[in-house]
Amino acid sequence: MVTGRHTVFSCAANFLRGRKCIFCGSFQVLHTRRGYVKCGRCGKSKSLRRLRREIRILQDFYQLQPAYRLSQDLGLDVKVVTRVYHRVREALSHVTELEAGKLKGEIELDEAYFGGRRKGQRGRAPAGKSVVFRLLEREGRVYTKVVESVSAAELMQHIQAHTRKGSVYFTDAFRG
Repeated sequence: MVTGRHTVFSCAANFLRGRKCIFCGSFQVLHTRRGYVKCGRCGKSKSLRRLRREIRILQDFYQLQPAYRLSQDLGLDVKVVTRVYHRVREALSHVTELEAGKLKGEIELDEAYFGGRRKGQRGRAPAGKSVVFRLLEREGRVYTKVVESVSAAELMQHIQAHTRKGSVYFTDAFRG
């Protein structure tokens, strides 16, 4: 977290005021009559009103505002805000997967089942539930992935790809 005079969104303030290009980061921007901001360096343009709305959605995502409340505040459809929230979550998961590297040391392995219509159905992955496999580095990082099945071959692919040799694995009694 940034401390002092600067806040988390101090960089966004330059975009909101139309002082900085969102595409290349240049400060050579021009304001047009239609309310657009055009970059003098890369030549791309963006609506200032739309840019302010997009940054507001990102700010509220960061502040954990529900999509339905933000859609009421902005006068948008809930699906629009939900779609943006979903894209941000996908981008975050992609970046964290790239930065994670390989896990090492003591690692816990487990699977969990989410979704589905009825609770309390017996058996593994009953009726439309999604299977999430996780690798947890004790007192460290976590890797999660939605998998199609919990077969030994598929789980071993994820284990070999995301852990280092010599690690100690802790699992439940599941045969997979």
